[in-house]
Amino acid sequence: MVTMFVLVTYDVPAERTRIYRKLLRKYLEHIQYSVFHGDITEGQLVAIRNEIEDVLEPDDSVFIFESNVSADVECTVLGDADEPGSRFT
Repeated sequence: MVTMFVLVTYDVPAERTRIYRKLLRKYLEHIQYSVFHGDITEGQLVAIRNEIEDVLEPDDSVFIFESNVSADVECTVLGDADEPGSRFT
């Protein structure tokens, strides 16, 4: 199964954050308030996009960054934060 690295972040009204958090946690690791990442299949990415489009409202902004090779993505954590992948979300 071929996977890709995806980073999703959103900026939505406070009362709508729960909708996106619940949706994205089905597929990705929740690493910070409105930031999610992980290795997923192309089919899962299509599912995420479809689900986002179903709930998207005019004041919502969602950014999806993707890379076909997750090994090319390097993460450096500065400050008091857990390394991505080190906790269960």
